[in-house]
Amino acid sequence: MLLPIFGFSQIRLDQKISILDQKVELLIPKELIKMTEDMWKIKYRNLKQPVLALSDKDVEVNLIGQLTNQNWDEKNLDEYKNFRIDNLKKTRTDIQILETGIKDVYGKKMGFFKFMSQAVDAKIFNYYFFTILDGKILIFTFNCTEKLRGSWEKIADEIVASVKIK
Repeated sequence: MLLPIFGFSQIRLDQKISILDQKVELLIPKELIKMTEDMWKIKYRNLKQPVLALSDKDVEVNLIGQLTNQNWDEKNLDEYKNFRIDNLKKTRTDIQILETGIKDVYGKKMGFFKFMSQAVDAKIFNYYFFTILDGKILIFTFNCTEKLRGSWEKIADEIVASVKIK
């Protein structure tokens, strides 16, 4: 008797990308591709597209990265994290904070917080992580639908752990 063989595709960080004139390097899975202008407009309407804008083919998993103009010192990263969470709570009554902290990633402090929010048609898992580059805040946002959280949260943790600032 022959049994069918089922292949389970496992998401792996198999691509290294660089942004901001090669100053920032991170690993991403091949499932995340550069957002087209159309994909960006569907998801984020008229907002200016940032330096990093990736999504899966269904636009349900997104990774955005942008260097802000905000001057900040790495030793005050916890203060920035709290500031962002407080502002979020003021503007969104639907959020549920899941986890917050500061990690050491390749010798750089990386602030982060994870939370759930409500979109029009689904609950969304959000993961904000940020560090300092050239005295400015470099912020990344990862999000996916709640139904995909189980398979993507660990991957998002691995993406955060892969960020290298040169």
